[in-house]
Amino acid sequence: MNKEKETWTVISALNRVLDLAQDCKLSDEFWKTCKAPLAYLRQKLGLTNMQIVLLAIMAELGDAVSWKRLGNYLGCSRLTIMLYSEEIEDLLAKRWCVRKAVHEIGGSYEGFGLAHGVVTALRHNKPFVPEKIDGLNEQQFVDKLESHVDKNMNDRNAVFNDDEEWMLQLVKANSHLPLCHEILKFDDIHIQSLLLLIVVDYAQWEGSEGEGLTFQTIDGLYPEEYECGLMRQRLRDGIHPLIQCGYIEHKCNEGQADTEQYMLTRKAKTELLSAYTPSHSKCRRMRTDDRFLKSHEAIREKSLFFNTSEREQIERLTSLLSIENLPSIQQRLEEQGMRKGFACLFYGAPGTGKTETVLQIARQTGRDLMQVDIAGLRDKWVGESEKNIKEVFARYRRLCQNSEVMPILFFNEADAIINKRTENVEHSVDKMDNAMQNIILQEIEDLDGILIATTNLTSNLDKAFERRFLYKVEFHKPDTDVKTKIWCSMLKDISVDDARQLASHFDFSGGQIENIARKRTVDYILSGKYASFDEIEGYCRSEVLASKNGRRIGFTS
Repeated sequence: MNKEKETWTVISALNRVLDLAQDCKLSDEFWKTCKAPLAYLRQKLGLTNMQIVLLAIMAELGDAVSWKRLGNYLGCSRLTIMLYSEEIEDLLAKRWCVRKAVHEIGGSYEGFGLAHGVVTALRHNKPFVPEKIDGLNEQQFVDKLESHVDKNMNDRNAVFNDDEEWMLQLVKANSHLPLCHEILKFDDIHIQSLLLLIVVDYAQWEGSEGEGLTFQTIDGLYPEEYECGLMRQRLRDGIHPLIQCGYIEHKCNEGQADTEQYMLTRKAKTELLSAYTPSHSKCRRMRTDDRFLKSHEAIREKSLFFNTSEREQIERLTSLLSIENLPSIQQRLEEQGMRKGFACLFYGAPGTGKTETVLQIARQTGRDLMQVDIAGLRDKWVGESEKNIKEVFARYRRLCQNSEVMPILFFNEADAIINKRTENVEHSVDKMDNAMQNIILQEIEDLDGILIATTNLTSNLDKAFERRFLYKVEFHKPDTDVKTKIWCSMLKDISVDDARQLASHFDFSGGQIENIARKRTVDYILSGKYASFDEIEGYCRSEVLASKNGRRIGFTS
């Protein structure tokens, strides 16, 4: 027995407990059989027997575990496991685990997951030591607060109630700081957490157009109960305790108070955060996006081949957007009281050259590209995605003001924002998507510059977006003549007859043809010889098969 005890490690002991725990029903026989590994783990980790069992299951099952899954593993009912809720509450207090929402059939339920760093500690045969949160200065305090909030903002399983508890722990551990000392004067955790969230907003957005916590964010975080409903109303009416004590205020937009946005007052910044310098992390993230302001000089020239209808539209658009023509056209439009911005939509099947066409238009017209990743703008917290969208257009306006030649705002793969808006929305994600679409519609309406969006959608376009786009170019798959030209341009040694045969036999997009050409080049690099015509046809048949199987092969625009 002693020899067996000496061989235990944290992982091996937990694994033994886990094996014995499955379907054990927490019987007396189970506790008796587990006596040795449990004794080792109690001494090593400082946890109770039941906490060790729960820890082992959470480590095994992964991210978020509901009461039901805990019960299923042990062969017990959910109610039986709930008898041990105090054990989990103690693990939460010790910060070994955190509350997380669990999405199961029927809805979202309370669940639990191991805190960050627990598994690493166990793997190294050490007890978990929570991060130090006391004795911080103002800079360290807000940086830690911001880091925690920002991380959970992007975790769809995070539960805000648990964030509030963590924030309160952080405040109590640093009551020597003016901000924390003042927060502890309030006895309502929702008031305390709201001030901290607005502090985070100040840290990330200070001095930018994005500064100000939106009502949508607040509405999406706090529960639908009487106290929180009263808090919402008091915020809008300007009689919330944080407003009355002079720590937060409505954001001022064009000389008017915006009752949908809240920010720190000068008093709060000077009295509570005098030693803190904002990180501007969101602004910095936005500014680093300027690295994606692609210079037109960096775009390589590439021959593109189109069907007649597409070619004529693209040539006309390129001429219109030229440095020589656009200023006079915009002036004439403005003189006639018309909008002078140009919003263009390129739509059609994947691989038809939409993205490359935008690049070549930028190169030919001498305009830099500000490319936007739409998916990257979406944020878990309702209200933040809308703020990100507004910041994109604000940044584009600044670039237009500071550039000798007006750049192009490029929304690539914009399917998510130009499809039909959801009616009778109930879910927060649908509300967020609709809100983003409404903002973009208004921004396009007010646009003075150039916007080009690409999408693979050929139907289901929102009618409001169709009206906003002045130029709409549908990209079809190339016809046989165009495909022949593409084959000849991609495979320099192929004859026109062979190219036409491939074009006739295989209904490929330009992206698929380029993919085959690349595969042939790779095989040449490996073997030292070019693939024969028969082998090229083999590549084509593989491409057809892959397409039928639903794989996304080749380049998509």
